[in-house]
Amino acid sequence: MCTVFAHTHIRNVIIDGKTYDRGECIRPYESNFNFPVKGVDNKQLVCRTTSMSTSSTDMCNIKAGSTITLEFHEEEDRGSRAIEGKHYGPCIAYLSKIEADGSPIGFFKIFEQGYDSSSKKWCIDDLNANDGQLEVTIPADIEDGDYILRGEIIALHLAEKKGGAEFYNNCVQLRISGGTGTGKPELSQIPGIYKEDDDGIYFNLYDGYSSYNIPGPALYKSNSSPAPAAESNYENS
Repeated sequence: MCTVFAHTHIRNVIIDGKTYDRGECIRPYESNFNFPVKGVDNKQLVCRTTSMSTSSTDMCNIKAGSTITLEFHEEEDRGSRAIEGKHYGPCIAYLSKIEADGSPIGFFKIFEQGYDSSSKKWCIDDLNANDGQLEVTIPADIEDGDYILRGEIIALHLAEKKGGAEFYNNCVQLRISGGTGTGKPELSQIPGIYKEDDDGIYFNLYDGYSSYNIPGPALYKSNSSPAPAAESNYENS
C-alpha cells in the first residue's frame, strides 16, 4: 500500500447500484494520482489526468435525472478515508459536453456543498462520515450526449495565502440519455472559473469565520421531471 500524505482522488463511481471500480470511466490518473492541483490557471484543473481522449477510458451510460455517486479515497484501497479531516473545504461537481476528441465544450455547475454554519460542518465532514461517497444528480433537462462529470474537493488548509488552495479533481466520462433537452445552461471554461483572490479560494480557516462563499459560477437549476430509472452499463470507447 502506498503512502499518500492525506491527499485524495475519485477512486470509483456508482450508477444505479453498480460500482465501477478504480479507473473505470474515469480519465486516467497521473502517477501521483492523489496529489493536488495548485494554481487556478493550471491546465490540470480540468481533469488532473494523463489523457483527455475519449479512448483513454470507458464510457458509462446514465439517464438524465438519475444519481451518480462519486467515491473519494486517499489511497487505492477503497477502505481508506476520503480525505484528512482538517482539509476543510467545499465539494463541487460540473458537467461539460465533450467534442469527439474528448475535450470539454464548456462546464456548468450541478452540485455544490460548502460550510453549514448551523452544524459548523464542511462538506468533507459529511464525505468522511459517508465513506467517501458524494451523490450528484444529473439534470433531467439537459441534451443527450457524451459528457465529462468533473468532481472536485477544494482543500483550504493552506488557503490563507494566495495560491495555497489545493484542488482535488477528476473527470468521469458519461453517455447521458433521456434528457428533455429543454435546459440551456450557461457554460464556463476551465481554467477560468476561479481567481486566486476569490473569497472562496483565498480563505483563512484560522482567523474565525461564520460563513463561506462557494467559488465558481452559479449552480444550474433543472426544471424538468426526472427521466425513468438508469441503465448503467458501460461501453468501451
